[in-house]
Amino acid sequence: ISLEVNNQLKNKIFKRNMLSSPESAPTFTELLEINDLKAQAQAKDTMTLKLKEKLHSLNGDVNERNVKIEVEEIETLNIELDHKVTKLVAENEHLKQTYKQLCESIKSLRVRSKEQSDDLIKKVNLKSTEVSDLNASLQEKVLVITALKEQLNKLKGKAILTKAVSLNLIDPELIGQLTLITLGILKKKLLHLGKL
Repeated sequence: ISLEVNNQLKNKIFKRNMLSSPESAPTFTELLEINDLKAQAQAKDTMTLKLKEKLHSLNGDVNERNVKIEVEEIETLNIELDHKVTKLVAENEHLKQTYKQLCESIKSLRVRSKEQSDDLIKKVNLKSTEVSDLNASLQEKVLVITALKEQLNKLKGKAILTKAVSLNLIDPELIGQLTLITLGILKKKLLHLGKL
């Protein structure tokens, strides 16, 4: 660029000198030298233009290379992200399947435990009824034995000490009523036996 400015200054000075004094006209040798300098200046200008074009194209190449590198980096990043997304989708599907299996397992466990608890409740109710029946039967037998012992004592005329163990599982009033009923039945039986 400095050569170009230098050549322009020389050309201006030369033209001013040529126009200002006709007597100081250049000689043939000077003209040849001037033409030679002009040719050199033109060659330098041409070379400068070519170098500027080359520089511009190199800048374009560098920009293209940078763009290509950035595109490659972006493509690589996209591929990595695609792999991550695929992996996450697969993991999500696996979790959905696991959740579904757990829900189904919980449902079946609920049904089974309800069936088992219903069975246990039925068994407990049956056992409870059976125990109540046995207690009632036992109380009845205790009452009968007690009444028979009393009758036996009366028949023998001896006083025998007997103790009846009461479980008190039945209402005491009911036991009292049962005792009266049982005694009544025994009296009737004894009267009937006495007649025979």
